[in-house]
Amino acid sequence: MAGRDPASLKRLATLCVRTCLGVRSGERVVVVADRENQDRAEALVAAATQEGTEPVVVWLPRFRPYAKDPPAAAVAAMKAADVVLVALSQLAINQFVHTSARREVLQAGARIGNVFLPEGDWEVTEAEILRTRDETRRLAEILTAATTGRVTSPAGTAVTLDLAGRTAIAVSSVQKAPGGWASMPDFAEAAIAPVEGTAAGVAVIEGSVNWLGRLAGPVRLRIEGGRIMAIEGGEDARRLEAVFAGGDAAARSVAELGIGTVPRGEIRGENLDKRLLGTAHLGFGDNHSIGGEQRSTMHLDALMCGVTVALDGRPVVQGGRLVLDLTGC
Repeated sequence: MAGRDPASLKRLATLCVRTCLGVRSGERVVVVADRENQDRAEALVAAATQEGTEPVVVWLPRFRPYAKDPPAAAVAAMKAADVVLVALSQLAINQFVHTSARREVLQAGARIGNVFLPEGDWEVTEAEILRTRDETRRLAEILTAATTGRVTSPAGTAVTLDLAGRTAIAVSSVQKAPGGWASMPDFAEAAIAPVEGTAAGVAVIEGSVNWLGRLAGPVRLRIEGGRIMAIEGGEDARRLEAVFAGGDAAARSVAELGIGTVPRGEIRGENLDKRLLGTAHLGFGDNHSIGGEQRSTMHLDALMCGVTVALDGRPVVQGGRLVLDLTGC
């Protein structure tokens, strides 16, 4: 991206293409990008070319909030590929993940790599991302086996969710199998779609929120019957109300519980913040693409900090660390 040292951008692009996705000579590679991320797209094209492929670039129009699905022609190009590299803004990628288009591309056999390259220095090794992948997969297994979840925090979060019968997903930076997707080069979370209508309690949002960035102060969400009933706080609460007002009837409904598993980094007011260990986020709006039954024109993530997450009464995250042995995959 703009402002990044070209040598660092090249190294990270190679890490994404070679280590994270294992791109092989002769594979059909499509790079999906917008003009604001042209330098990222060009670095990915160069890295994929170096692996013996002939990548094709699909340029998307400027991202529009509440319009998650890419144009049909772009989806067709992605479905014809073996590998799809997505170089868009963090918010646009977050919305794309929660679309029918993403599911269709995976069902066609492509593997997708969402490329997040934030500003500033960001170095990560192959060993680190492989370890995080393994831990995230194990946490997803535990989420899948759970029937109930409870999230608490020192700020006052106390939310319960019914997870029975739902299958969690593990999102990490490594995906080399057809029909899988990764967020690269240093993103990981375990996520699950709670049973619709079951979430209840108070979520105190201290971190970042889609469309708003880093909050100036905490925002309290009162949740009943799986839906936000009240938003309390200062100016950020009013801004969040405005975001939901632009969505559809399902926008305020709880759609996801996500748990960050990356043990390095800090909150910067970006969508990437939800990868951080010690945070959890509630997603609102669409969840049909992650195993739920709820459809919406938007998906919004709201980050809670310093959380304890208990599954069936047993803590899995506490004090900013994983408290179970998650390495025995």
